[in-house]
Amino acid sequence: MPLPLIPIIVAGATAVSAAVAGKKGYDSYNNMKDTKELAENLKYKYKTSSTNFQLSRDDTNRTFENYGKVKLEILGGTMKQFVESFKQIKNVTFKGEAVTDKFVSNSEIERFVLHLETQVVKAGQIMTAGVASLAGGGLAAMGAVGATATFSAASTGTAIATLSGIAAQNATLAFLGGGSLAAGGLGVAGGTMVLGGIALAPALAIGSLIFAASTEKKLLEMHAKEAEVNSELQKLESASTVMAQIRATTKSMQKLAISTDKLLASNVGKMENIITNKGKDFRNFSVEEQVIIHNNYKLAIIMRDILNTTILDEKGELIPNLQSVISAEKQKISAI
Repeated sequence: MPLPLIPIIVAGATAVSAAVAGKKGYDSYNNMKDTKELAENLKYKYKTSSTNFQLSRDDTNRTFENYGKVKLEILGGTMKQFVESFKQIKNVTFKGEAVTDKFVSNSEIERFVLHLETQVVKAGQIMTAGVASLAGGGLAAMGAVGATATFSAASTGTAIATLSGIAAQNATLAFLGGGSLAAGGLGVAGGTMVLGGIALAPALAIGSLIFAASTEKKLLEMHAKEAEVNSELQKLESASTVMAQIRATTKSMQKLAISTDKLLASNVGKMENIITNKGKDFRNFSVEEQVIIHNNYKLAIIMRDILNTTILDEKGELIPNLQSVISAEKQKISAI
């Protein structure tokens, strides 16, 4: 008599199997949906973060280039004017309370003017050749590195090559797009790049990771990939933060350089008027006129120190305590 029950049991088993299969299908559908949504979300987050990073990188490069151009213009403009006028004055002696609170020897004055003249000449040569001659990150290097370091070469061509070489050897400058990026094992598209001590995985690697996960991996594996991607996104955001600090410091230095240049230009104009009206012998100048000449000298030293201040070291990291340097130079200016 149990034989008639077999079709019923089979039917019941079939129904259960169908229900289980339906549940698995439903779960599989949800998993695929969640996986796809998660992948799309990660792609969007990465695209946004990557775009912001690229914009930050381009902005940082432009900031260095702008400051580099300002440095060249100051050296080829007001500093050149100072050298040409100051060199005309004979028998310059900065001593006595009416002129200075610190004795400055004649040899010290001569060394300073000679050193400054060298920078002025080389800046003029580069400007004559055209800013376009500073291809390969040279203009950015001029903004990031002190003028003394960038003008260590002997002629125009080698000076330009030196600037480009600095860009190639400096990690951040190279990453921003300057110089031969093969130098020091750095590359344009691949490998790990260092920016302020932060390792950046190549964008292509992250992109392929996301696409592979969205098409081939299960939801559980996708969550594991999510942690990896978020880690890389944090690196991009951290690098953008570092570059923001670099830009802020560079803009502060540029602002200080421009304001000091305006003050120096005004004083150089006064010095030229003294030379025109009183001649070129420092001994014939009044105490007030001698003070003006001395103020020109002190401002030129401050201007030189500002232009010689390096923002990034060889590793591409921001030089510490630059804000203190800026404050110190401002105090010197206020004292004049």
